[in-house]
Amino acid sequence: MSILMGQIFKNERKKLNLTQAKFTQNIISVSQYSRVENGEQDLRASDFIKLLYINNLNIDPFFKSLNKNILSSDQILKMLAQSFYDRNLNQVQKIKNIILKIPNNNFLLLQADLIISTLNNTDVTANTDLISRFSKELNKKDNWTKDKEFLQLFGSSISVFHTDRLSIYMEQILKEYINNISNCPFELQRRIAGICINYLNKCYTEKELTLVNQTITLLANLSQDPDLLMYKLLGIYFKYLFEKNKNKTKEIIDLLKETGYNKFILNLVK
Repeated sequence: MSILMGQIFKNERKKLNLTQAKFTQNIISVSQYSRVENGEQDLRASDFIKLLYINNLNIDPFFKSLNKNILSSDQILKMLAQSFYDRNLNQVQKIKNIILKIPNNNFLLLQADLIISTLNNTDVTANTDLISRFSKELNKKDNWTKDKEFLQLFGSSISVFHTDRLSIYMEQILKEYINNISNCPFELQRRIAGICINYLNKCYTEKELTLVNQTITLLANLSQDPDLLMYKLLGIYFKYLFEKNKNKTKEIIDLLKETGYNKFILNLVK
């Protein structure tokens, strides 16, 4: 992230009188963390959040040091995603305060506001301001099925719109990727797979079946990359869910619990 960020971590660790090993608690190796403190290595956004969480650190000193040159949009999105997974509303609000200081921040601000609305358990489909802002951003994009920012935005907006509108976009995604998704770059596969999972979640809630089988097929067609395993597993989960095979869906839920994904399961329809 930066030499300054590494120095702040070092200062906070020393305040706690902890060794590097006790401070990191196997989140990253001691040798990696040492390089972070010395400004020789970047820290992944997800690991950054975990280190703050396990050491109960005040996030403010870190955020005060941030500017758009230190954290990329992708890193901020990962921090938001981790905070959402942890259901840490206070942390999301602090990230939003940083986003407000970044020029041309509409995309990031939408992500933060959506997460805040969701964690507050408000009905996002009734939030006309949020819907209007999402619509405006989505309508800006050309060649959108290949646009990284649009795909991220569309994946997030699935919880906002009803399936009749979402299906218009989803038809284009399926047409573009269902037969060649395994040949796409990993990051694009991951992004498309995330959209598919969110869409299936929405379809089950709204009892919309039109594109379900094709969406499950796309997930099955992902490459055999181990980092895509969760998406392929969830594709199988939704297959059984729509088939009303309770024994099979329970097996997958139990497996996710056993492997520590209890918080993830909270956001999964059953």
